[in-house]
Amino acid sequence: MSFQLPPNVTAQRKPISATSYEYILRHSELGQLGQILLSACTSGNCKVTCLVNGPAGDQLTEQRRAVFEPLARTLTEQIQMSTNFPKAVAEQKQTVTA
Repeated sequence: MSFQLPPNVTAQRKPISATSYEYILRHSELGQLGQILLSACTSGNCKVTCLVNGPAGDQLTEQRRAVFEPLARTLTEQIQMSTNFPKAVAEQKQTVTA
C-alpha cells in the first residue's frame, strides 16, 4: 500500500504489535502533524484511529489538522480497499497535546 504525500510531509511506519501499526506524519515547517493507528480486531476488521498533534483550539494545531485530515482519509480509504490489512471499521479524530 502506498499513498502520495504532499511536499514537505514525511511518514514513518512503525509496528506496534504483530497486528497493529502506527504511521507518524511530519511536516517540515509544522512539525509532527499526527498519528494514524491501525489495529486488527478479532472480528477480522481493522480499527483506524487518527490523532492530530497539538492542543485543541491552537492555531498551529488547526494548520496541522488542515494538512493531516485529508491524508488520514486517503490512507483509511486505501486500507479499506487493501487485501493486506483487514477492512477498516472506524475512524476517530482527536487532538493530542504535544
